[in-house]
Amino acid sequence: MISDDWWPETGGGPVHVKELSIALAEHYGCTVDIYTRQLKRDGKSYSSDEQYSSGKVTVRRLPPCLPYWNPVGRLTSMVTPLLPLLRRDYDIVHGHSFLPAVPTRMSGILTDTSTVFTVHGTALTTGVGREDSPLSGFKRLIEKQFIQGFDYNATISVNSEHVPLIQESQDNVHAIPNGVDCDRFSVEADRTEDILYLGRLTSRKRVSDLVDAFYEIMDEYPGTNLKIVGMGPRREPLEEQAESLGIGDRISFEGRVPDDSIPHYYATAGVFVLPSAWEGHPLTLLEAWASGTPVIASSVEGIEEFVDHKRTGYLVSPKSPSDLADGLRFVLDNPDEANNWANSAGNLVRNEYSWERVAERTFELYKKIS
Repeated sequence: MISDDWWPETGGGPVHVKELSIALAEHYGCTVDIYTRQLKRDGKSYSSDEQYSSGKVTVRRLPPCLPYWNPVGRLTSMVTPLLPLLRRDYDIVHGHSFLPAVPTRMSGILTDTSTVFTVHGTALTTGVGREDSPLSGFKRLIEKQFIQGFDYNATISVNSEHVPLIQESQDNVHAIPNGVDCDRFSVEADRTEDILYLGRLTSRKRVSDLVDAFYEIMDEYPGTNLKIVGMGPRREPLEEQAESLGIGDRISFEGRVPDDSIPHYYATAGVFVLPSAWEGHPLTLLEAWASGTPVIASSVEGIEEFVDHKRTGYLVSPKSPSDLADGLRFVLDNPDEANNWANSAGNLVRNEYSWERVAERTFELYKKIS
């Protein structure tokens, strides 16, 4: 496995790679090396290798040790995995978007190793919410080249919506969604009426819409507070937004929290909200479902494929704080119905989205191409 992202930089990508690797090791006897970057954050270095599943899964961090967004670190990450890939006799090299596309493709050219590339989101769409800055536009062009211009033995999309787009340039494309550790999120706790957002604080997540929606309904529900868990470049603007609206006392910015406390946040929330402008297949959605927490989410790519409106969650128009406010009213006014959605979603996630099930589908693909 090759992943550009790893802890302490959190997100769905590292969780996907780690959990899939562990499931492949424990259920299918695979030995997995995960190549990723050494990282530096807040003066602390994260450079040590790690092992899981009794040593069957090894995380191998490669130098240089630099902050995540350092351009030298990002550029070298496209080269440093090549030497160990060439030295070891792997059956499969599996890259995860988007910079690992380069060493994944190069390993296929330089050896006879079969290659797989997972697209966690795609630059092939230009739908609502795509950031329009010159830098993000340039990034999308590069990512598009990595998807369309490189050949892999198989390509995986985490949602079905992107499969036809990827098939325009790739012959062997499969939709295999994310998974979730249901046992980890099966936590007993007292529910509150609090509203929860958990994830990166970036523009495409549209957390500002949630703040505006909460401002619209907060006086109607005096016992309800908004908890925002996560870090990102939009944290300071969001805090300023809350203060300008005079609702700072009803919104708590929790920042980065320990992994073992995340299930408790879901378990105590009255509703989880995902107001994103677009997604691949959000792990937070699966985590909320595994926790039995009702979900409100925007009806956009990467979400509407998975959420059945008023059956497993409540869908609202994207970029519409007023629609989001109406969704919050509905859930808070109809807790029994919302809990029924959560129960249905919990059954769905246990049957379809366990990491064992994801590993089964991935391993079957490996066997076909190796």
